[in-house]
Order: sequence, then structure tokens, then C-alpha cells
Amino acid sequence: MYFIEWLMRRTLTASKKDITGFEGDMKQFEKATEKYGKQYRGMQERQVSDAPSDARSIYRMNDTYMDVRTFFNEWRGGVVLGLSPLLLGVFGFPFSFLIPLLDVFFHGVWPTTGESAEVLDYVAAVFMWGIWLVMLAAFVYLFWVFRMECLVQRHIVIRFNRKTRKIYINRPNFAGGNKVYDWDDVVASVDPDDQVVTKQRKREILMLFFFKQRTGAEYHDVVFLGAPLRSDHELYALWEYIRRYMEEGPASLPKPKCIPSFPWPWRSLLAPWSFFENKWAAAPWSPGMIALVVIASPLMLIHAVAHWCSLLLCWPVYWPRKLRRESTASGPV
Repeated sequence: MYFIEWLMRRTLTASKKDITGFEGDMKQFEKATEKYGKQYRGMQERQVSDAPSDARSIYRMNDTYMDVRTFFNEWRGGVVLGLSPLLLGVFGFPFSFLIPLLDVFFHGVWPTTGESAEVLDYVAAVFMWGIWLVMLAAFVYLFWVFRMECLVQRHIVIRFNRKTRKIYINRPNFAGGNKVYDWDDVVASVDPDDQVVTKQRKREILMLFFFKQRTGAEYHDVVFLGAPLRSDHELYALWEYIRRYMEEGPASLPKPKCIPSFPWPWRSLLAPWSFFENKWAAAPWSPGMIALVVIASPLMLIHAVAHWCSLLLCWPVYWPRKLRRESTASGPV
């Protein structure tokens, strides 16, 4: 789940040695950041949509702060599926085979038959333990991949505090770490001069950029916001929802339907469906779409189970005490 954030952090913090061969691309990127950093200054005051929408992306909202989800939550589960044979071997192999095989070494008998162990039995027992040690070493080596969606906090949360006028990012260290930025420094992936947006079905991502020229930080930063947005119209509507909340307050907005914090299994069923949603909307109940959903339903179910398992193997979002106190403050800290 956090692979994109991890990759983005590595890219933005790469040294000159790491980007050898891509110096030209990085120079173009730096020029673009300077351009957009100047062009979109003050975009927080400019309306970009007449119909602000929470876009199914709000965890919590009150008069002081609003918590917004990030984009790639539906992508989780792939690591659990990919490493499931290794996980079953590492954690299931000892109870199924290895512990009973200790009878060979301690009592000199083969566990299933109770007969005296021979030389080949000792060789087989050592071989089985060797296989398990190889699997354990492979799991340790790949543990950083496992941490991309398991044994880590359940979600990345972006908190907008309208009283302190700051943005607080709560995410694992390998994905960029916790950050605090001024609201006036953010640049969103919308064009304030182009409010002509369509409702054509396609997957969109609202990106918030924090350019170092404006934040004073050592590196650029970027976050990907929202549920899988279904058009650029919905993308602009989500940004307008955030913008109005920060500039005018929650009274100017429709009440959001907040995302529950508990990982209900039915929400994991929606994760694989999000990849088919736009295609289904383009041709609902057509024979071709029905056939596609029926054929893909076993894979969708497997994805949903893996998605839910990855959520259960994570802990709820934890805000460090200092960051929690500052991000929930009702006045400048």
C-alpha cells in the first residue's frame, strides 16, 4: 500500500549519485516547481468548483480540523497475496512438521511411525529444518516489502486545521514521515484558471505539492489525496471542499459521510470493485460487463480477503503526542 509513497520519497530525496543519468529530468522538474510555485500562489482563495464534495474521502470533520484519506488504500493486499506461501511456510511449517521432527533428535524415533530413526531419517529431518531456515531468511530479507502494508499504521492521514492554518501529515517514516506545512504554501493539482471540467468517467488523483522553494524544507513533498476519484469534476469538487473548509469553515459545506475507522470487511469488498466501477458505470448491466464481473469475481474475492487481512495486521493511526496536541489545537500554537 505504501509503495508509491516510499518510491516518491526516495525520488524526492535522491542524491546526485542516485540520479546519475536523470540529471536533465531533475532540472526540468526543478524548473517546473519554480513555475508552479509562483503561478499558483494564492490559489487557496480562488474557487474552482460550484459543487464541493467530500468525494467519500473524509475520516473526521469538526469546527477545528478535518482528516482526509489518501489515494492508494484500495491497492493493498498484493503483498499479503505475494508473500502468503512464504508466510504459511515460516509460521505453519514448524507446527506441521518441524516440532514433531524433534523426536528424531531427542528420542531417536520417527514421529509418524514411532520406529527407531535411521540415518536417512536424520538427514531428512535436517533437510526439513534447512528448508525452514531458508524460508525464514527470505522472509527477513523481504520484511521491508511486508512492512509496506502490514505491521504498520493502518492509513496515512492528512489533517487540515483551519484554526492554525496548517496541514499535518501522519505517515510512516519510510513513506515520508510526519510533516507540518502552512496551508498558504500548498499547491494542488488543479488549475484555478480552468474551471471547465467534465464528468467523464476516469480515475483521477488529487495531488498536493509542497515545494521546497515555498516551504523552506530541504526537499519537495507530495501527497495523493482522496478515494479513487471518478472524474476531474470530482477532483476539483474535493479540492473545493477542502479549500472552503479551510477558508470559510464547515458551515459552508454539505455534511460529509465520514469513513468509519474500524476495518469492516464489507469495505474491503469495495476495494476490488473500485477498479471496475468506471467501466460498469459506462455500460451498466450490459452482457459484456456482467460477464467480466462474473469472470473476475473469484479474483475480486481473493483481493478483498487479502485487503482485509492486511488491515487486520495493522494498528490504528497513532498521532505522536506533540503532533496530536498541535494538530487538534483551536488556535495558533
